[in-house]
Order: sequence, then structure tokens, then C-alpha cells
Amino acid sequence: MDDDPTYTVDEARALLPLVRGSLLQLAIERRRADDAHDALHHRLRGTGGSGAQHERLEALNSELRARVRDLLDHLESLGLVVRDLDEGLVDIPTLRDGERAWLCWRLSDPQLEFWHTTREGFSTRRPL
Repeated sequence: MDDDPTYTVDEARALLPLVRGSLLQLAIERRRADDAHDALHHRLRGTGGSGAQHERLEALNSELRARVRDLLDHLESLGLVVRDLDEGLVDIPTLRDGERAWLCWRLSDPQLEFWHTTREGFSTRRPL
């Protein structure tokens, strides 16, 4: 864990446009993947369609799920932890008074303004 990156508040704030863009793209890709999954199951429950249609839907579903995984992997490669995809809640590692902590941000926050210890969570976040 000592080799994991940490960010100052300014560095984390500079990272937010990338995080925001990734989370928005994640929302789009998740929706598309859910729609493809639903279409595949609808096809399986209904007429079944042709084998080619089934294979096309399976391939699309796999591709969209891979995009979601890639976006999550990218955020995680930066040391960020996505806590809640629906809320767009992300913890960014930092140091406060020499101790590891989390800068806490969610998509609906206009800017990075909160933090919490590594033993706590969103409900205990406090202003920077």
C-alpha cells in the first residue's frame, strides 16, 4: 500500500475533469451494456431469432462490458477507488497529517471539497 499513489488536493482537483469524463462515459457504456443484455435475454425468451442475431447480440454485450471494465481499470490504475457507480462516488488517496486518507468526491459535487479517513466512509466525510 505504501507504493500506491497519493494526491494532494490540488493534484486531485486537476484530475477531476478526467474522472468526471470517465464516470460519464461509464454511465453511457453501462446503459448500453444493460440494453444489449436485455435485448439478448428478450431474444432468448421470445422467438430466439437466428443464430447470427444471437451471436451478434452476445458479441455486442461482451464488447460493452469490456468497455466498462476498461474504464474502471483506468480509474483504478490511477489509484482511485470507485465506491458507487450509480452516484459516481470516488475516493482519491491522499495523506492528511502523515496518515493515509481519502479525498471524497461524487459526480454531483461541483468540486472536491471533502475527505474522510480510511476507516470511515461517505457518511463521515468532512470539509477540507
